[in-house]
Amino acid sequence: MWHPPIKLGSKVVNNNTRSQRLYSKYIIRKKNNLRKIFIKKRKNILINSYEYSELIANKLIRIIQSNNKLKMKKKLGVYWQLGSEVNTRPAIAALSEYGIKISILSSDTNNFKFRKWMPDQTIQKNKLGYKIEGPIMWSPNIIVCPILCFDKDCNRLGRGGGHYDRILKAYPNSIKIGLAYSQQLTEKVYTEKHDIVMDAILTEKEVYFSQNNLSGLDQ
Repeated sequence: MWHPPIKLGSKVVNNNTRSQRLYSKYIIRKKNNLRKIFIKKRKNILINSYEYSELIANKLIRIIQSNNKLKMKKKLGVYWQLGSEVNTRPAIAALSEYGIKISILSSDTNNFKFRKWMPDQTIQKNKLGYKIEGPIMWSPNIIVCPILCFDKDCNRLGRGGGHYDRILKAYPNSIKIGLAYSQQLTEKVYTEKHDIVMDAILTEKEVYFSQNNLSGLDQ
């Protein structure tokens, strides 16, 4: 029986193509199992979801307002809640009043762009999320991501489409913040080379910071 090698990057994996393929399949299987569990678990949070979302929004606002580094970053790219994701609307409304430029992730076919948010703009739901009418914000320096599940090291698991991996890769210098409910915490999120660690993950109960956090968010 095959057992998973140490990790990607080890000599065992890099020097053995078969082991590398098997390890990749092993990680994908682990991720898919977690997705099945947490898609169901997140839907069960809906009873208290708006209350929890307001608590998470307050944490996001406090972090941005109290952190000296984040105070200088005035362009926020954020998602518009889809399904059982944490509701970002309380945070969007409040942060815009503090002078933060808000942009919403817009999906046009497979083309995702952050477009400027305005209170009265048209937001249309489509197969991939939402289409936003508005000018493109090219360089958001804080990006807020939805999360399906996460671990205490700020590894994030999404729905599996890879959209946020590509978005975060396009803005490597941005501060990356994930929003989740506390019930979405798991012991370990299995990662691959393309997966990007969050700088911080906020829940209604706790704030988690990455061990490799170079942004100084916990200062």
